Amino acid sequence: MLSTKDIQKLDLACTELSKDEKTRHVGVINELGHLVAGGFKKGVTALLTEERLRMLYMQMQLDFNMRQELDDLLGPIDYIASRRSKLLIISVPIGENLVLIAAEPDADDKKIIKHAEELFDDISINTLK
Repeated sequence: MLSTKDIQKLDLACTELSKDEKTRHVGVINELGHLVAGGFKKGVTALLTEERLRMLYMQMQLDFNMRQELDDLLGPIDYIASRRSKLLIISVPIGENLVLIAAEPDADDKKIIKHAEELFDDISINTLK
């Protein structure tokens, strides 16, 4: 569980990353697959229903957890990116959480990932027990 102060820091970083003209959504998903900070950029319409969006959050976290099984052999994950015809989806780990970024399909993924790492790497999270 994240503290209120941590959520505020994450929200600010999400807002800053959302300033990229090609981003549609920047949010932080916790280890249970729930959105805890950020969300859609103002004026952007989601391509998925709320229910499908919640399923996507859980799927992204599950996929990340499954890929971590190979960390001891291949090293930790820096990011996961998938480009579809309608959307670029990037997830960047921050502790046990994921920064989930959705952008236009023609967006510069390397630029967005670099900016996300710069913003979120400076945030230390104190998990509440």
